This record gives sequence, C-alpha cells and structure tokens, in this order.
Amino acid sequence: ATPAVFMVPDSWTDGLVDKAFGILVAANVSAHSWVGLNYVVTDYVPKVSKSLLGPARIVTAGIGAVTLFGLGKIAVSSEGGIKGAVKGLWSPKKKTVAEE
Repeated sequence: ATPAVFMVPDSWTDGLVDKAFGILVAANVSAHSWVGLNYVVTDYVPKVSKSLLGPARIVTAGIGAVTLFGLGKIAVSSEGGIKGAVKGLWSPKKKTVAEE
C-alpha cells in the first residue's frame, strides 16, 4: 500500500488518509528498527558483557519510542505528512527572487 499512496495525487490523500498512512508508516518503521536492533544487541552485547544485555535492550526500546514519536509528529502535524517529507527529499529547491 505504501507505493500506491505515494503515486496517487495529493488531492486524493490529503487529510485523514494521509495522517492514517503516516501513523502506519511510523509504527512500521519504529517496530522494524526495534526488532532489528534487538537482534544486533542479542548477538554482539554478550561478547562485551552479559550484564549489559538488559540495559542495551532498554536503550533499543527507547530508540524505537523516539523514532515512533518523531515520525508520528511529522505524520500528524507536518504539512503533507510523511508523504510530503519524503517527496521533499527529491524536490528541487525553489529559487527565491534574491537568488535569481
């Protein structure tokens, strides 16, 4: 569904659809990073110190929470939401009158 939302015109997805899509993407990205980081922590932290495994997992949960909060804020309060932010990465910079 993600590529389809990026391909349709903005007028079709403005409002509730855009916010719902943004929240869904924020939840998926943060959950994916949390699970992936937990695998990294499980593999590599015990080689350093087994007592650091618990705190390292808490740190990965914190990173996932901060990611969810940040992307959720973009999805809900930013103009264009996640879709607008991603599209802005590839949009050319608009020239102002002073730059011309």
